[in-house]
Amino acid sequence: MRAKDLMVKDVLTVGEDESADGVLDALVGHHIHGAPVVNRNGELVGMISQLDLHLGAMTRRAEGGPESAGPPESSLKIGEIMTSPALSATEETSVADLCKMMHRLRIHRVPIVRGRKVTGVVSSLDICGAVGQGRKLV
Repeated sequence: MRAKDLMVKDVLTVGEDESADGVLDALVGHHIHGAPVVNRNGELVGMISQLDLHLGAMTRRAEGGPESAGPPESSLKIGEIMTSPALSATEETSVADLCKMMHRLRIHRVPIVRGRKVTGVVSSLDICGAVGQGRKLV
């Protein structure tokens, strides 16, 4: 099985200039824990997770950063706290290779790209769901 057979194609991507509080709301609203970050050309430049957002806000507070009446994440931009460069795979990457990458790097999602454009995401939950359905992954 290849990434293209398992990936979620309707992917929420976020811009590197977006505010952290808005992205956190979007992630929670979509019931996901992370998303690819793209530049103005729609090219993959990083990944952001809910954990990154919370840790970024905690770091900002610890460094004496600006406090606001809103959530502590409100003054952060995604480009300041995203994981970059983002690891990615192609649509032809085997699911076995995705599993090895995710396990070795302790990550839960891999953006799937064609060139530098995001075409999908495969998460650990996608793989677990496929196994639970009895789909043959290799």
